[in-house]
Order: sequence, then structure tokens, then C-alpha cells
Amino acid sequence: MRQISFADVELMRQGVRLEPLLEAISKFLDRQHAMIERVRRDLVRGLKKPLQGRRGLTAPQVLRSLVLMRVKNWDYRELRERIADGVTLRQFTDSTAIRCPNMTPSTAASIG
Repeated sequence: MRQISFADVELMRQGVRLEPLLEAISKFLDRQHAMIERVRRDLVRGLKKPLQGRRGLTAPQVLRSLVLMRVKNWDYRELRERIADGVTLRQFTDSTAIRCPNMTPSTAASIG
């Protein structure tokens, strides 16, 4: 189930779109099923129980994040920050599915 924020919905409603280069790369990556499968196999290689535990990034998310990092010449920290700050980059990397923690009184107290 995808979780997106109100701000993301508003920006999408306003027509905020990917830059043309990323749009072309995204369309290309959508057709690369064999490459995505190879990334998936690399992600689970050596794991005794790959279906147990916390879910990490999917193979398409890893591939798209790596491509974005290389195209933009960003390090891992900048990649994370830019994806977190930009709705189009979250769309490109398919990171809109990442859920935010619930803000309960105990969670809010521990943060602030």
C-alpha cells in the first residue's frame, strides 16, 4: 500500500513532473526486467531467510537510486536528503511507498 503525504498529492495535482532526462531514464528502466531481476538476486544472495525481517528497498528502488546517484553525481547522504525533499525524486525512485512512523504522544515526546 502506498503512503504519500498531503504535500505530495498537492504537488502532483499542480503538475510537478520529472525533468526530461529522468523521465527518459525512468521509461528505459521500466523495460529492464532482466536487470531488475539481477539486482534482486544480488540483494538476497547469501541471506539464509530473505523473506524474514524488516523489508528494505526493493530491487527497482535500489537500481533507480543508484542511477539517480550517478546521474546527479551525489554521495549517499545527498541522495537520501534529495529524495526525502523532492516529490519527483521520490516518484523516480518509487520511494513514495515508504511509511512514516505514527506520531503518538510517546513518539512525539521522545522526538521533541
